[in-house]
Amino acid sequence: MENQDIMKMIDFTDKSEYTKATEIFNDMLATRTSDAMDAMKIGLAGEVFNDADEEQLEMEFEDDSEEEEVEDLSDEEIDSMADEMEDNPE
Repeated sequence: MENQDIMKMIDFTDKSEYTKATEIFNDMLATRTSDAMDAMKIGLAGEVFNDADEEQLEMEFEDDSEEEEVEDLSDEEIDSMADEMEDNPE
């Protein structure tokens, strides 16, 4: 079908019917672009969901629990930690 579209586009161009040739070209380009985007989405989804192992998921869970501990610190503790960081820059 794509070869037929290309032949039609060439025929329209040869007959100076550029608007019809442009419509065919735009349709073909949109189809190819859509197909390429779908393939990229499938590939990206595969990388995201198939490569994540349990160890990574556990690490992410542990990181979340650490954030909760930081939120429970008092203002005095936060100020003390900030002072220590200023005194001992690494």
